[in-house]
Amino acid sequence: MSEMRVNAYFEPADNKVVELTDSERSQEVDFGTLSHITAISVSHGNDDYVIIRLRKVEDTRPFWSAKFYKGLNGQVFIQPIPANPLRKVVVEVEPGGSLTAINDSVLVNISYIQG
Repeated sequence: MSEMRVNAYFEPADNKVVELTDSERSQEVDFGTLSHITAISVSHGNDDYVIIRLRKVEDTRPFWSAKFYKGLNGQVFIQPIPANPLRKVVVEVEPGGSLTAINDSVLVNISYIQG
């Protein structure tokens, strides 16, 4: 693997926090204006990973998903997602691996910029 230097500028982002549980596995988030998502951080204490999915309100398929293991994890998007800004997004959680239920609530922090 070779080393590469990159200069990056990060705009100040706003944040929305969502708490998902076994009884409430999805939640709609309203950014208030058209926005791009710049980062996701997830915190939970379940024994195995959970899968977080993001989808547009009008869609049934997610435009992004990832596994998050126990503890505090995150993903920063160098190119904000989705390509076209949106006002609302649905955040979903699903137990993964050996989990059959979500025993500890999952906190999802969504960082976003207007645009």
